Amino acid sequence: MRKFMMRGFFFTSMLCMPWASYGLSLKQAQEIMLFKNTDIVIANQEFCKKGYEESEAKALWYPSLDVVGSYNHFTQNSSTTISGLPFPGLSPGASTTLPIPNSMNKTEIGADLSYPLTTAFVNNFSVRYRHLAITAKEAQNQGLKNQLSFKLGAMYLQWNLSFQQIDVYKTLIKQLEEMVTQTQQLKSGGVASSSQVLDVKARLAQAKSDMVTNQNQCDSLKLELLNFIQTPDSNFLPADYSFAIDSQALLATDSIGLNSSRPELISLDLSMEQLAVFQNIIAGQKYPNLIALAGLRYANPGLAMGKDQYMGYGLFGLQLKWNLFDGWKVSSQHKQTSEQVDILKTQRRQLVDMWDNAIKNAKLAIKRAEQQAAAANASFDAAEAYATDAQNNFAAGIATQTDVLNALSAKSKSALLVKQATFMKNMAVLQLFFAAGRELKF
Repeated sequence: MRKFMMRGFFFTSMLCMPWASYGLSLKQAQEIMLFKNTDIVIANQEFCKKGYEESEAKALWYPSLDVVGSYNHFTQNSSTTISGLPFPGLSPGASTTLPIPNSMNKTEIGADLSYPLTTAFVNNFSVRYRHLAITAKEAQNQGLKNQLSFKLGAMYLQWNLSFQQIDVYKTLIKQLEEMVTQTQQLKSGGVASSSQVLDVKARLAQAKSDMVTNQNQCDSLKLELLNFIQTPDSNFLPADYSFAIDSQALLATDSIGLNSSRPELISLDLSMEQLAVFQNIIAGQKYPNLIALAGLRYANPGLAMGKDQYMGYGLFGLQLKWNLFDGWKVSSQHKQTSEQVDILKTQRRQLVDMWDNAIKNAKLAIKRAEQQAAAANASFDAAEAYATDAQNNFAAGIATQTDVLNALSAKSKSALLVKQATFMKNMAVLQLFFAAGRELKF
């Protein structure tokens, strides 16, 4: 944990130095995101809340100690009826009613210790329910981290592609600037025309315009990524990245299948187990509820109601409450829970089908990207050879300036295709790993 916080401090410190540029790797971007992304922060807070909910459920295992107090004023004194002997002045069989003095006001304070005997037993299911909620939330958080890591990976690869495309345009611009200088010299010597100079300058201006457009796109992708990982704008640059989440699996992508223990599926399974426990909680509502109570009282008047003084006494009792009819409330709750279990089962099948299809599509995308990369590399090799040959022939007076410009343009386009093919391969692998449910650690 301390190491993780030190990394966060290091990245934060880097932001305070605006004059230097730093290479931001995908691994570093992921570490920052896991430390600062608000979705993850909220998820961790909700996980802590689940822990307190479990503690709340465990509280029913302990007796409750309550301080009680009351004051009552009655409009009349209490009274008692006395009949027959040995009360003086009464004949056998006669009775009289006597008021109890000082009984119009009653003050009482004390403490009660109560324990719900049957409720505490049923509470075992409540504690289990809360504990499963914590475990399910932990799985959900892991799934969220994977989802955000997948999104981050896609954003980073797009940013890196855009940045690499700028390098291609820079190379083309440098070559065109050399062509402008060379053509101007040839014009001064009477070999080239003004239209040839204008043609080179027009192509140079177009290349610069394309680079500015790509630079704006790169800056926009960078700002989007930095905002996603909750880091202010800075002079970060993408670092060279080779996709290697699992080098062994990368060599055998055809064998990659759905991970049955991926966090999202575990979370659904735990939720269904939760509902099964909830059925037991619901059934507990039909159990008789027996509460034991023991207390101490200090009251005036006390048990000796004829005396005008405070007195202490103890009490002990049992209270039984048993619901015999609730309007079919419990049975309705059982049916609702059963329906919810069926819904979760359907959602699970739906997710499995979706991920299976995503895996198949990702594998096809990898094969297409590999074919595209092979074609792009072959095209670049041919374009590079053609450009070199055109420049040599132009110097020898065999080829025209237009031939050289077209060759340089073709070489630039081929270089862009190579970058695009690498991007497509990395994206397809990223999609495959995410769909298969592998933990994304860059």
